[in-house]
Amino acid sequence: MVKVRMNTADVAAEVKCLRYLIGMRCSNVYDLTPKTYVFKLMNSSRVLESSKSEKVFLLMESGVRLHTTVDKSNTPSGFTLKLRKHSRTRRLEDVRQLGYDRIILFQFGLGENANYVILELYAQGNILLTDAKFTVLTLL
Repeated sequence: MVKVRMNTADVAAEVKCLRYLIGMRCSNVYDLTPKTYVFKLMNSSRVLESSKSEKVFLLMESGVRLHTTVDKSNTPSGFTLKLRKHSRTRRLEDVRQLGYDRIILFQFGLGENANYVILELYAQGNILLTDAKFTVLTLL
């Protein structure tokens, strides 16, 4: 199976679409494969017609893609546990593309309590977790 990688224009379009997730809280992180992670985002203030809180699964595959989905896994890896520790219960404050690169920055929390998940969508790619000062806490 050949995986088609996202180009810069694809990344810019997807980031623009994902900005509606800003303000949602990360309630959990799952791993589907060693390079594919799913963030469960919820917003109880956005009430759907069925009167349930809105729930969105954001899939990140290092070096390949990002988009919303309905899939998740039940067996967490060490990297997933670290992502959970630093992003669970925090509000997604920003989603942006860095310059014209295929790098997307997700900010969870504000100020000194902020953490960043940085997704690289080129070559083998990577997913990094940093603190508010962009010190790397862990990486894929």
